[in-house]
Amino acid sequence: MILDSLLAGTLLFTSFAVRTPNVQPNPDDYEVSVGIEHPNYYFNRQWERELGTKYIDDIIWLKYENHVYFKPEYMNKESKGVKYFKMDIRNKWKDWSYGITARSSDDYLKYYDTFISFGIAKKKKYGEKIEIEYSFDGYFPPDEDGDPTLDTFEFEDKFKLSYKLTKNIRLYNLGEIFKLKGREFYKAKIGIEITL
Repeated sequence: MILDSLLAGTLLFTSFAVRTPNVQPNPDDYEVSVGIEHPNYYFNRQWERELGTKYIDDIIWLKYENHVYFKPEYMNKESKGVKYFKMDIRNKWKDWSYGITARSSDDYLKYYDTFISFGIAKKKKYGEKIEIEYSFDGYFPPDEDGDPTLDTFEFEDKFKLSYKLTKNIRLYNLGEIFKLKGREFYKAKIGIEITL
C-alpha cells in the first residue's frame, strides 16, 4: 500500500537527440535523457556528447507543499558548468510562491548564500488529451558586495506541452530557459512519458 501511494501519479520519461556538431571534424553530438517525475519528487539524468566531450547532467529534487513550499534541489550540469545544492522555503498563495532560497556558492557545496526568491506554477488541461504546464522561478542572489541587485537577477523558465497517446503514454514537448550562477542556457526537446 505504501509503495502504491508513492508511485501513484509517477511518470517515467525519456528522450534521445542526435545532431551534427557545429565544429567539424567531430563525432555527432547526442543527448540521452531518462527520469522519474512526480509532484513531490524528480530525478533526471542526461548523458551528452558535445564537440567530442562527454558530460553527465543530474537534477534531483523533493518537494513538500501545504501552504508552505519546501524544496531541496541538487543540480550538476557538467555540460553548462553549473553545480549547486539549494533549498527553497516559500509561502504559497494560489499559483504563486515567495520566500527565501539558500544555495551553495562553491562547487564543493560548503558555502551558501541566502536570498529572496519567488515563483509561479500553472497547469491546465484542454479536453482529455492536451495538458500545458508553465513555471517560472526568480532569484535575487547577492553580488560581490553581498547586496542583491537587478543585475544579479536569475531565473528558471519552463514550459511543457503534452499530448495523451494512450491511457498511460504521453508525447511531450519541453522548453527550458535558465540564467543561473552567471550562465545562460536553454533547451527544447520532445520525449515520451509513461504513467505508472
